[in-house]
Amino acid sequence: MAQRALLSLAILGLLVVSPGARAKGPEPVARTLATLVRQAALGDGIGIHVVRLHDGGELYRNRAERPRNPASNQKLLTSAAALWRLGPSFQVWTRLEGRIVNGRVARLIVRPSGDPTLGYAMLAGLAENVRLGGVDTVDRIVIDDGYFDDQILPPAFDQQPKEVASFRAAISAFAVNRNSYIVHIAPGPEVDGPARVGVLSEDYVRIDNRTVTTDAGPPRPRIAHEVTEDGHLAVRVEGAIPARARTLYYRRRVPAPRAYAASLLVRALRRAGVEGAMSVEHGPVSELEPLLGAVQSPPLSKMLYSVGKWSNNFAAEMLLKVMGAEAETPGTSARGASVVREELDKRGIDTDGLVMVNGSGLFNGNQVAPQHLTQTLVAAYRDPAIAAEYLAHLAVAGSDGTLESRLEDLPRPRMVRAKTGTLRDVIALSGYVLGEPDHSVAFSFLANGIAGKQAEARQLADDIVRALADYAVQPAEKE
Repeated sequence: MAQRALLSLAILGLLVVSPGARAKGPEPVARTLATLVRQAALGDGIGIHVVRLHDGGELYRNRAERPRNPASNQKLLTSAAALWRLGPSFQVWTRLEGRIVNGRVARLIVRPSGDPTLGYAMLAGLAENVRLGGVDTVDRIVIDDGYFDDQILPPAFDQQPKEVASFRAAISAFAVNRNSYIVHIAPGPEVDGPARVGVLSEDYVRIDNRTVTTDAGPPRPRIAHEVTEDGHLAVRVEGAIPARARTLYYRRRVPAPRAYAASLLVRALRRAGVEGAMSVEHGPVSELEPLLGAVQSPPLSKMLYSVGKWSNNFAAEMLLKVMGAEAETPGTSARGASVVREELDKRGIDTDGLVMVNGSGLFNGNQVAPQHLTQTLVAAYRDPAIAAEYLAHLAVAGSDGTLESRLEDLPRPRMVRAKTGTLRDVIALSGYVLGEPDHSVAFSFLANGIAGKQAEARQLADDIVRALADYAVQPAEKE
C-alpha cells in the first residue's frame, strides 16, 4: 500500500507542477511513466511500449522499436503462434501398434509425436490397456521417433553445458516426465547410516548412494550424474540428511532422453504383467500395424498454462518443434521458428528486426522489440478464435503463476495478465492491464544490461504496471 501511495503522490505532483497538461487523455500517464523511468536511471537498455487495446493507439514508448533479449517473454510469441497455427483444441498423440499372435507381439511399434505432458502415469495406463487387450509377451520395441529431428538441445541451450537443472531439459519426440528424473531422498532408519535414495527408472539409473543420516542439522544433499559407457545413467548422491527431515525431491534433466523414455515404457509394461525380451531399437516404420493403445495430451489451450503461468521451457520448445513437424517432418526448431514468423506476418505484425532461435527465450540469441510483443498481444486479444485461451494462459497478478506474489495491491483484482522473464542480465514483463474498455492496454517492458540491478528493474516494471492500472480504472472519456 505504501508503494501505491507514493505512486499516487507522484502522479498528483505531475499534475500540480504541470498546470497546462490536459486532465484527460494519455499525457498524464505517459508523463508518469517517463518520470518513473528517469528516476530508476537504469540506462538505455530499457525498452517499453504501451498501446490501448480498443484502437491500438500508442500511450507511451521508450526505445520500443529496438530489438533486445526478451528472456521468457519469447513465450508470448510461441504461444500465440501455436494457438493460431494448431488451434486451441489441438492434441498430441502417442500410439502403440502391433500384431497379436497367441498373446505375443513380435514387434511393438511406438509412434510418439512430441507430447510435452506425457508422464509415467500415462504410460502405465497405456501399458495396462495393452495387457488387457490380450498382449502377454513383447519381443521387440521399435520407437519411430522421426517426428522430430535428432537435435535434442534447442538452439542456445549449449551456452551452459554443465547446467543439470530441469529448466534446461532436452527435447525429443518421445519424451516422458519432461525428460527429467526426480531423486527422492529420505532419512534412513539409523543415525550415521545411509539415507534412502530412489529414482523411478530403476533399470536405467544406477544409484551411488553416499549419503549419511544425521541426528540434526539442515539437509545438504549433492547430486551429480553421468552417462556410463553401457548407456545407463549413473547418479551419485552425497551429503547429510537429518533424521527428522521429510522426503526431499530434486528434479534433474536427463542427458539421454531416448534411453530414459524407453526404459520407462519397458518398466510400465512389465509392471502391467507383460513379459518378453523387450529389446529396444529406434528407426522409421512406414507400414501401419493394428492399434493396440493410444494416449493423448490435454488440448493445447490447457498445455499452454505451464508455458504462460509457470514459464515451462520444455513445453515451449516441444511445441515449437510440433509446429515445425506439422508443417513438415521431421520437426526442427528452425522450422518451428519460421512458422511463428509466418503466423505473425499473417496478422500484420511488423517482424522487422525480430530474431527467433528458440521458443522459450532461454539464454542469449533471441532479439525481440517491445513493439513486436505489444502488436502480438493486441492481435491475440482481438481474435475471438484464440483470445480467451491466450488470456487464460497468462499469469494473473497477485493470484497465480510467476506473478502470484507480485502486484497484489492493484485497484481491482485480476486486472493484470502477464508473462514474466528473468535472466542474469534481463528482466521482462509484458501483457495486459484490463480495466475500463477505452483504457485497457497491452504493455511490454524489456530491460537488458541490468546485471546486479535486477531488483531495481523488477521494481520499475511493477511501478509502471501500477501506473497503468490506475489509468485503466479511470472512467471512459465523454465526447
